[in-house]
Amino acid sequence: MTFTATLSDPELSDERSIGGILVHLLGLFTGFLGPLILYAVSDNEFTRTNARHTINWHVTVSVLMIVALVMFFLGADEITVLGETTEVSLLPAPLDIVFGLVGFLLIIVLVIAIFLTLVYTIVATVKAISGSTWTYPGAIAFVERYR
Repeated sequence: MTFTATLSDPELSDERSIGGILVHLLGLFTGFLGPLILYAVSDNEFTRTNARHTINWHVTVSVLMIVALVMFFLGADEITVLGETTEVSLLPAPLDIVFGLVGFLLIIVLVIAIFLTLVYTIVATVKAISGSTWTYPGAIAFVERYR
């Protein structure tokens, strides 16, 4: 029987921090603002790395949301407010249909991304508890190593 050396709990706790673990849950409730503040004030590399990955994911989802909503509403040719239909087409006829369809498809992608945010938060938190960092798949690297 062979015995392999593993990291003991005190060594693991020196490498990881509670901020690096909780930053993923913080991002779930505050978007990218909470992790951004934690990234700015933390000196712990584990916390900063996890915060950076969380910020990148939430900024990616925020940009997707803005683009999807703008595309969808630019493609709208009429809107109903309090039971009254008003024509609001800002684009010529063929473009408004294209923008509306692309916006609709991006909204579907956005719903999937919001669901993935829940899944990714759980996975990243579990990985952080075990002492490793996890990059969110599909996140655009907006925040690189600073400081």
